[in-house]
Amino acid sequence: MTEVIFTQNADHKITGFISRGHAGFARRGKDVVCAAISVLTINAVNSIEKIAKAEADVVQNKKEGQISFRLLSEPDDKTETILRSLILGLKGVVADYGGRYCKVTIEEEEQC
Repeated sequence: MTEVIFTQNADHKITGFISRGHAGFARRGKDVVCAAISVLTINAVNSIEKIAKAEADVVQNKKEGQISFRLLSEPDDKTETILRSLILGLKGVVADYGGRYCKVTIEEEEQC
């Protein structure tokens, strides 16, 4: 299963996410669920960099099926729209293929 956990600040703005695990829908190279999740997350990361012009800390581990993303500045309207669109797309994958392959959650950021 791929689990995608989003973090949001006290204003309910998305500040980052971590996506980890492989969907397990089909064997490697044929897993359309894993491919959809990958396309959605990579497109969001690229869009935040190229369209929103926001800086982020991004760490990938392809072998483990993990990508960690964290905005380095406060979320703005552009980053919020892109990240909410990612959530919408991922929830669409869950709706189409079931919660057995993908889980999406939003958590409050830990306050120091």
